Amino acid sequence: MISGTGLRSVNHEVDGWIEAGQSQLSNRDSDFASGDSRADTKLPRFIRSGLLAAYRDAAKSVGLEPTLMLRRANLPQDPQLDPDTSVPEDRVRTLLSNSAAAAQRDDFGLLVGLSFRLSMKGPLGLLVKEQPTVRKAIDVLARYMSQQTNTVDIQVEEFDGALVFMPVLLSPRSRTDRQMIDFTIARYVQVFRALLGEAWMPQLVGLSHAAPADPGPYHRQFGRVVFDLPQSSIVLTASDAYRAIPNVDPDMARELTRLVERGRTGAAIELKDRVAELIARLLPGGDCSVDQVAEHLGVDRRTIHRRLAAEGSSFSELLEETRRQMAQLHLTSTDYPLGDVAHRLGFSSLSTFSRWFRGAFGVTARDYRQGVHH
Repeated sequence: MISGTGLRSVNHEVDGWIEAGQSQLSNRDSDFASGDSRADTKLPRFIRSGLLAAYRDAAKSVGLEPTLMLRRANLPQDPQLDPDTSVPEDRVRTLLSNSAAAAQRDDFGLLVGLSFRLSMKGPLGLLVKEQPTVRKAIDVLARYMSQQTNTVDIQVEEFDGALVFMPVLLSPRSRTDRQMIDFTIARYVQVFRALLGEAWMPQLVGLSHAAPADPGPYHRQFGRVVFDLPQSSIVLTASDAYRAIPNVDPDMARELTRLVERGRTGAAIELKDRVAELIARLLPGGDCSVDQVAEHLGVDRRTIHRRLAAEGSSFSELLEETRRQMAQLHLTSTDYPLGDVAHRLGFSSLSTFSRWFRGAFGVTARDYRQGVHH
């Protein structure tokens, strides 16, 4: 952080920015901040499930059972779920709201955001940390953000002595939700702390919701906080924004860029495998429809059908093949009762599973387990 005359100059600029109602926002950002009627409120929005690891840590810290709360919000409970799996934003919003009420913590979204670690962004998080400066890291984060979520649009404004980082929530409902606002701002403060040091404090944090009854936790975590602003934001001094990140490896950065770029362009090539993996994960829950898979991938069902057809496959074929593989694995490598096997393959009853198995393999499941193959 800068000090003396320079710091006073930055504070003066920040105060002017606040008093002007964030007039430096572009027209597009102002539309978002005020709930632009042109926003597509029906557009499905998704969040990378890797962020649920931060939720689990925060929930445990206030005595909540993460698995129970995730189940109530109809979100995946498996901690080993592929972190690149997409989950619906509206369910995450419900999760945070329910958890805040259950824990009686108005600042629960803040706790979840502060539990975020840059590694939760996967290869993109690693790439961000290998940039030469914090400003370059922000550029990389903004450039590839859409690969992981369509819930946030990163906007940046610079003026003398400071940089204003604005993670604009695109859903009108999330944009007015205290828990989602706090979760979003706090996790990006954690991104900057991963780059600038755990003790780093922003020049100012602006929040678009009203001040809570007890603003103490916000001031302890962020320092200077202003509530009831048109758009939530994090203000960095210019010296912090352009500070060099130590120990970066340009060769590693190039490799990570190639990896992230492959993820950007290779989705269609890998879709068949990703769908099959999701089918295997969803079957035990009994709700393994193409709509459920589409939700986890952040696309609609028509996209799933179209892209699988382009690969010479279909959802029904993948479902059948995955079930066959799982059935063979369970019957030859485990001693699960047949009723448990039926459940793990998504069948509502043993009799339904038995009929399917005989049709698929030509023998009963019991005979197959005993080595009698058609």
